[in-house]
Amino acid sequence: MKNILFIFFLWCSCGMMGYTQPSPAKGISLADALALASDNSPFLKVEAHGVKLAESDITSAHLRPNPVLNNQTLFSANSQFYPDNTRFGGRSNRQVWYQLTKPIQSSALRQSRIELAKQGVTLASEQLGEIKRGILYDVANQWLNAWSVGVHIDVLKAAISNVDSLLIINRLRLKNQFATGTEVTRTQLLYDQYSVRLKNLEKDYQNELKQLAFLVGSDTPVTLAAIENDDWQSLTQSLPALVEATNRLRPDLKATQQQQHVADANINLQKALAKPIPEVGLIYNPQNKAPYFGFYGTLPLPIFSRNQGEIQKANVRKEQVKQAILTAQTQINTEVQIAYESYLTQKQNLTRWSDINKQSESVLNTVRYAYLRGGTTIVDFLEAQRAWYDTQIAYNDVLLEYRRSYVELLYSTGLIMEKK
Repeated sequence: MKNILFIFFLWCSCGMMGYTQPSPAKGISLADALALASDNSPFLKVEAHGVKLAESDITSAHLRPNPVLNNQTLFSANSQFYPDNTRFGGRSNRQVWYQLTKPIQSSALRQSRIELAKQGVTLASEQLGEIKRGILYDVANQWLNAWSVGVHIDVLKAAISNVDSLLIINRLRLKNQFATGTEVTRTQLLYDQYSVRLKNLEKDYQNELKQLAFLVGSDTPVTLAAIENDDWQSLTQSLPALVEATNRLRPDLKATQQQQHVADANINLQKALAKPIPEVGLIYNPQNKAPYFGFYGTLPLPIFSRNQGEIQKANVRKEQVKQAILTAQTQINTEVQIAYESYLTQKQNLTRWSDINKQSESVLNTVRYAYLRGGTTIVDFLEAQRAWYDTQIAYNDVLLEYRRSYVELLYSTGLIMEKK
């Protein structure tokens, strides 16, 4: 009886404190994961080459046209016209034409090519920013996936600890004929159920961490740091402020706007290509031992083709981009509004479930105390234990949805690019 009373008071005092999430060892926080992904993401490293490819277009645009060397050699085809003492291929029986020319590219055409290439580099950079935004979104959600499984493990360990303590007490009570074999068996069954779930969850947790390590580009295993409340309550901006930040930060919107500059540069290039490009050069022409020297020049006459089709296409492309910008702005504003309203809803749900969670802990402590005092049955206690466990899982699911809605809002506004 002394042992039973000692365990009874010890278990009751521990149970009355309720469940709290344990503080894990130092690991990577959500901000750390985003920072690591920004620097080491394997997907981002692949896509970063797109900017370098665009930069090579600037190098090509700076190049000038190469000179053209032309040679024509004619031989006399009838030997009866050969001068005395000459042969086929001799200087007296052949005419040679050497022509060296170069297309004269206008300064306006060259600058138009360079400007278009530069605008293309800026566009590629903005497109890379949009890819990065998507990668950071995936990393944040993967971090939350791992965190959710980890919290589920902590809840299950707390439940196992509760049931294990009860199992020890009931075995002692059975020995002293204060409990029945059925009570011990039912407690053992619940303990075994929780233990099997725990093994599966621990395996899932390791898999989630491996996937997170891959996304952030870490060569070593990662662990998660505790979530500080300030990390998830720092959003104080109103909806208009968030919309303003979105128009400033969203890389896909900036990429769409940049396409307008690309379209303008393309129009200028196509107009410059409409002007003919002259080609001039020198000629050296030895004919039957008589050398000739001259100049060469050609100029296409823009009578039929003045690049009308490409100029028209460039103008249509500009109008298309204008419409795309308006559509993108409307779509983005809608996304931000939906994400903001979802965030507020999930925040309200979390407040309600916090109260429910506290009530379930209070009920479990009350039923536990009553059961050990003989005031209720094992059925009531096991039901309270299951209700507590289910409430904990439901509460953590709501907490996960709240934090997902926060990540979704960061993603929709582009603030996720600065959450590091």
